[in-house]
Formats: sequence, C-alpha cells, structure tokens
Amino acid sequence: SHRVTRLIVGGNPLYGYSHFNALLDRIMREYFTDERVVRFLLDCEKAGINTFQTNFKERSRRQHPLIRDAGCKMNWVCLADPWDVNPKAGTPQEIQEAILKAVDIAAPAKPIGIAHHGGGTDWLFRAGKLELIKTFIDKAHDLGFPAGISTHNPRVVEAVEEKGWSNDFYMTCFYCVTRQPEDFQKEFGVEPVGETYLACDPSRMCDMIRRVNKTCLAFKILAAGRKCESSQQVREAFEFALKNIKPTDAVIVGMFPLYSDQVS
Repeated sequence: SHRVTRLIVGGNPLYGYSHFNALLDRIMREYFTDERVVRFLLDCEKAGINTFQTNFKERSRRQHPLIRDAGCKMNWVCLADPWDVNPKAGTPQEIQEAILKAVDIAAPAKPIGIAHHGGGTDWLFRAGKLELIKTFIDKAHDLGFPAGISTHNPRVVEAVEEKGWSNDFYMTCFYCVTRQPEDFQKEFGVEPVGETYLACDPSRMCDMIRRVNKTCLAFKILAAGRKCESSQQVREAFEFALKNIKPTDAVIVGMFPLYSDQVS
C-alpha cells in the first residue's frame, strides 16, 4: 500500500556503522548529531527520496519523534536488530526472543515494513535454525506490518523460497560480509583480516534477486564506501545495480555528507 522510491536512504552512517573501521565509526557518530540527522533526512525528502531505513536502538528511538516533529513524512523501513535489545544474544533462542522484542519496540513508530536483521538471519542459517524466523514473520503480520528478511547470503534467499514462507520482501546485501574464517578457508584456502568484500559476490546475489518474485531491497551496492573513489566509480556501481535487479526492486544507500553533497 506504499509507493517507495527506488533509492532508499540507508541508516548505517547515521549511527556509526561504517563497516570500515572504528575511527570512521566514531567520526560518523560525532558528525550525525540529532539536529544533523533531522536536517539530513529533510534534505533527502526535498531531493525526492521518500523512504529511509534504520534499526531502532536508543539513539534512533530518541531521534524518530524529532524527525516527525520537523515535518519529515518519509516512509520508514525498520531493521529489527536483536543486538539492539540484547547485546549479548548468542544463541538461536536469544536471537529470536530479542528480535521479537525489537518488533514490539518499533511498532508504535509505524514503519511501513519490518525486516529481520541480516546478521541474525545468517547466524540462524549457519546454526540450522532458520525455521525460527517464521515466528518473526507471523508476529510482524499479526501487528499489521509487511515482514522482510535481510541477508548477506544468496543461499538464504534460496532456502526461504523453497520453504514458501509468507515474508513480503527481502533485504539483499551485494556482499557476503558474514562469511566466517572457516568459510574462506573452504572456498578460497585463505583467511582474511577484518570484513572482506569480494568482487564476485554482487553478481551472485543479483542472480538470486532476479530469480525471486518478491521485492528485494539491495544494499551495500557501493561496498560500504569502497566503490566511492570517483564519481565515475559511483555511477558505474549504481548502473550495475539497477541493470541487474528487477524493476520492482530498490537500492538502500547510506550517505555521509561531511565533505560533499552526497544527497544530490
């Protein structure tokens, strides 16, 4: 029942999730004060973007009423993050319980959809407990919200499609950043240092995106800033994404306008 622009504002920079290093995390958090978050989203809305996506931890819960009071009418897609609720969640049951609680916390703020956190999804998939996500889907639907499943692994999308679950959309990362050291050893015979972005991953996820009928919100199309060395590189990344996802899909892109007008 909602019309969503194919460019959606991503929330990672707003809350210091650079996916690069701790120093950039800190710079992002210091830049994005409450006032700047509000101004940034108003600028996005003025530029024609009508949707943003974030998790809903303490900082975002504090800012949400400020955003609305400032007159921002953008749609909001919520990422239900178990570690916002329980930072120590480490078992499938703890992750499930925390995500369900995150849904309850977000519901009064009226998102247009709620997605199961991708890190949590991939963790449950590795543990052989993907079935626990059905409880999340049912809860979101019972509260009247479209339910999404976020993941960094195309095999998760394939598994969910085979099960025929009633989720309404996916959030699909272009890079499988949740690979574990043993996965790298098995696939490539090496172990990386830190979060690793492989050039072969986007085409694999795009192939899966095109195979499913449900809307997919593709994210990290710029490899968390690694494909931003020039305006031409950014343009090429957007062109690749929009040519390789479906017309009914969208992209979620974070912005950090400290040095340039990234919104425009």
